[in-house]
Amino acid sequence: MTTITPFAAGSYLTTRNAAQLTTLKNQLNDLSNQVSSGQVSQTYGGLGAGRSTALGAQATLSALGGYAAAITAGQTRTSLAVTSLTQLASLGTNARQTLDNGLQSAATSSVAGRSVALGNLQTALDSLNQSAAGNYLFGGSDASTQPVVDVETVLNGTTNSQGKPVAGLTAVIAERVDAELGAGGNGRLTQTPSPTSPNTTSQVTITDEADSQTRGVFGFTLAGAPTVTGSALTQTYTPAASPKPASFTLGLPTQPNEGDSVTFALTLPDGSSKTLTLTAAASTAPASTTTFTIGSSAADTMNNLSTTLNKALTGLANSTLGVSAASDAASSFFTGSVHGGTGGAGVMPQRVAFNAAGNPTGYKSATAADTVIWYQGEDTAGTSAIDTQSVQISASAKIGTGARANDTAIQNVLAGLATMAYALPTTSDNSTTATYQAVIDQAGSLLSSADTTNPSIQDTVTQLSLASARLSGASTTNAATQNTVQNTLDGIEQAPTEEVIAKLLDVQNRLQASYQITATLSKLSLVNYIS
Repeated sequence: MTTITPFAAGSYLTTRNAAQLTTLKNQLNDLSNQVSSGQVSQTYGGLGAGRSTALGAQATLSALGGYAAAITAGQTRTSLAVTSLTQLASLGTNARQTLDNGLQSAATSSVAGRSVALGNLQTALDSLNQSAAGNYLFGGSDASTQPVVDVETVLNGTTNSQGKPVAGLTAVIAERVDAELGAGGNGRLTQTPSPTSPNTTSQVTITDEADSQTRGVFGFTLAGAPTVTGSALTQTYTPAASPKPASFTLGLPTQPNEGDSVTFALTLPDGSSKTLTLTAAASTAPASTTTFTIGSSAADTMNNLSTTLNKALTGLANSTLGVSAASDAASSFFTGSVHGGTGGAGVMPQRVAFNAAGNPTGYKSATAADTVIWYQGEDTAGTSAIDTQSVQISASAKIGTGARANDTAIQNVLAGLATMAYALPTTSDNSTTATYQAVIDQAGSLLSSADTTNPSIQDTVTQLSLASARLSGASTTNAATQNTVQNTLDGIEQAPTEEVIAKLLDVQNRLQASYQITATLSKLSLVNYIS
């Protein structure tokens, strides 16, 4: 008789017993793995209904880990940026206070003030190249390019690939100051006879700049006829008749009396005016710019008047034109940006333009080939500096942490320090205090961008400090979320040790009993059964 094995007598029970033993053996293996690994399963499939939750939790933890790393890096950047900007703001504030405090001793404060201001300018420029983990902090969205040219190049320039000079800040300021003061240092006026020659004619003539292209654009121009008091001094005024310049002549046919004076006004390129008054006196200080000594003869007195007039003009030129020129040139220089402007073509500072005769006639845009462009970072129009860098703190939120070295407030402070470094008086005479006061007016206004204007460097410090505080808050929130998600994941993936061991002992006992019964049954025969 043919027998189909799967359906033979007793085969079902045998198969069922084998399956049960296999199931127990698999349970034993799973529980052993859980005890050794602490995990419910080595695969997500073994987690059953919890696998979807576990996958979602793992994705959330991975994202939170990324946010945590970004927040840590962002906190480092903002902390360093705040430190650098706080230092820069302090340099500006201290410089302004030093100027105000030094007015009472201008003659002794100026030379040292120049040196300190130049050192502060160098420190400020260095601080704007601060980096964190190889990423520059003040280059906007460009963290890989050094945002500020090295200090030596910024101040003293370099040469281009053709060996031609590329002007730095020092040369740009000197060029502008020379254009305003002229060869005589008196605001481009001509004094005849020359102040370096004895005056033997009992008269002196002051004439405007001869070049009509230059006149009125740089230096002083005569505002009109002078006014004289007393009967000794005379004046003759010749108004301008293009292309001839205006002039006036002072005469002294007889000796003046004490108190006799001459007063005249000068117009500056910005349209404002300054007035000079020279008064006759029995004696006067050698450096006086307001009085002239009555000599032994009219010619001797005129010689003294001419000398005082020259001192007055050069003193006024240095204290108004010179300081203003240094301040304007520095401010323009620090607007330079390699990638700024329309289409990122760059922002070029203004330089003095000259005609064929070598006289200054106006202004022209510099080029990268002839002038150092100090800022090399990103400078996209319409994008605020803080938004050029950001830290993702969650799936839908980010915090701005960017900064640029060429923000307007920073430019102003740098220009203010440069004005002090290049325009404070270096000699002690009757115009020293006036020059010092002009520096206070010009540089002080620029340096106020450290902390009092809106916006100021201190405002940027506040912005970045708030960003740092928000990053700390986000870090705390994310850490709490991470703990919650991790606990949920542990509840799904982790196997409780005590519970697993209890189950393991139970399965071991059951499996051992099953093996024993199976072994006993395998030895059972009809003879044993009958006996």
